Amino acid sequence: MMPVPTYVQNRDESDLMFSVCSLVRDQEKYDRLLESFAAHGFTPENSEFLAADNRRGNQFDGFDWHRHMWPQVRGRYVIFCHEDVELVDCGHDDLVERIEALEAADPQWLVAGVAGSPWRPLNHSVTAQALHISDVFGQDRRLGQVPARVESLDECFIVMRRLKPVLNSYDMAGFHYYGADLCLQAEFLGGRSYAIDFHLLHKGQARADESFTQIRNQFRAKYRRYFPGRVFHCVTGRVAFGGGWFDAP
Repeated sequence: MMPVPTYVQNRDESDLMFSVCSLVRDQEKYDRLLESFAAHGFTPENSEFLAADNRRGNQFDGFDWHRHMWPQVRGRYVIFCHEDVELVDCGHDDLVERIEALEAADPQWLVAGVAGSPWRPLNHSVTAQALHISDVFGQDRRLGQVPARVESLDECFIVMRRLKPVLNSYDMAGFHYYGADLCLQAEFLGGRSYAIDFHLLHKGQARADESFTQIRNQFRAKYRRYFPGRVFHCVTGRVAFGGGWFDAP
C-alpha cells in the first residue's frame, strides 16, 4: 500500500513572534536574561525560550549549536544570543519595528545583529564598527551609523527569519568567528547582513586566547579559497584572506 504523502504549504505564519535561543553555561546569568526579556515585553504569548545546555560541559560549540536548535524553533523570527545579554531600554515591540523597517528597506536581509563591521569600508587599515550597545567598553556606546549593512556581526545577539535560515559551516568548530562565518554563509546564499539599532547590555568579555588564534587561522584558510585577496572586517579585527582557488583545502 502506498504511503499517504504530507503536502507542505508555504506559509510564513506563527503564533509566536520570536524564538529566543541561548547557549547556556551559567544558570545565574541566564536567569537574568530571562528576567530582562520578560520585563521588556517578551511573553509566553509572543515568544518561546530555548537553551543549548553547556552547564556541565561543552556539548555544543559556537558553530553547531544553531543547527541543534533549529528543528525545535517555532517563532517567526529566531534570536541567537549569549547568556550574558540583558535588555535595558528596548523590547519586543522595538525589535519588531526594527525588523519590519529592515524588511522594507532590503528584503534580501538574512542576518541582523546589534554590532558589526560596515560593509566594504574604504579604509582597510582600521576596523570600523556600527553599533549601539552597552558593554565592558562603555555604557550606551554608539559607533558609526545603524542600521547599516555589515560584513560581519558580533555573536552576542543575532536574529534571522525562521523560514530563511542561515547555518554555520560544518567544517569549523569552536567559540570564535562563528558570527563572521554566518555572515559569509549569508553572502553565499545571496543575502545580506545588517546591524540594527536595538540597544542592549552585553556583559561578556572577549578573550583572545590560543583558540582564538587557531580558529582565526582556520577561518582565513577556508575563505581565502572563495574570496582571494579580500580584506574582511570583523568586530575583532581585520582578516586578510590572500591566496586563491589553488590553495589546498
